[in-house]
Amino acid sequence: MDSFKHYILTRFNAGLYSPQTRLDISPEHWMEHRLRLFTTITLPSIAGQSCQDFTWLVLMDPQTPERYIQTLESSGYANMKLLYPTDGQSPWQQGFAPGRYDLITTRIDNDDAFHRDAVKTLQTAWHAQHAEREKPWVMVFPFGLIMDLGERSAWFMEYWVNNCPTLVENSDSPGTIWQWYHYQIPRNVKRHYLKDKPYWVQVIHAQNLQNAVDSDNPLRKVRKDLPAKPEHLWHFGIDPDALPGAG
Repeated sequence: MDSFKHYILTRFNAGLYSPQTRLDISPEHWMEHRLRLFTTITLPSIAGQSCQDFTWLVLMDPQTPERYIQTLESSGYANMKLLYPTDGQSPWQQGFAPGRYDLITTRIDNDDAFHRDAVKTLQTAWHAQHAEREKPWVMVFPFGLIMDLGERSAWFMEYWVNNCPTLVENSDSPGTIWQWYHYQIPRNVKRHYLKDKPYWVQVIHAQNLQNAVDSDNPLRKVRKDLPAKPEHLWHFGIDPDALPGAG
């Protein structure tokens, strides 16, 4: 097999309107803020990729009000496709092309960003590695930036089990990268690390439930001695003058 299809997968707000969802704010407040983050950080990051040979699947709650759907669809970015979960089917599989190929799935959250060469680097690595790799296998960018929206500051970060890994598997029985929490990928799944530059931006804001700049997680290393300059954000498709507030 010498073919692949690459999908970037983002869970935007699936489950937001479920009675079981626990939020300290209203769904409307959550959506308004998250859309500002998404449209100023994540969307321009993906739309600005130097390689556009991929499809971006964005998973939506079926009860999302139409005004928010229209905001997303009005971006006009052809690679982005909104998906809605249906009973009895994998929420992602409805977005995959039929056929047998190497399925590459990359996770990114709806408030983070990739370096403009992230997709190109992943696909270059697949071309170099796939013939000798037993599937499934994972590609990981261990270096990135962490940005505090409140402080308007960013620093170099090392995190070898970060939240934007990429899985390569057979398309005929896909589990996708979302089958595991990013820090629970089984040890027997081989890793290939891409370490030549920072490839992601993790954004810290008021609605983060688990992430913070300062953490007792021993696997995360935030280098306060290596701050990023505002102009570095352009490499990730982010206009530093257009960033929304933290709250």
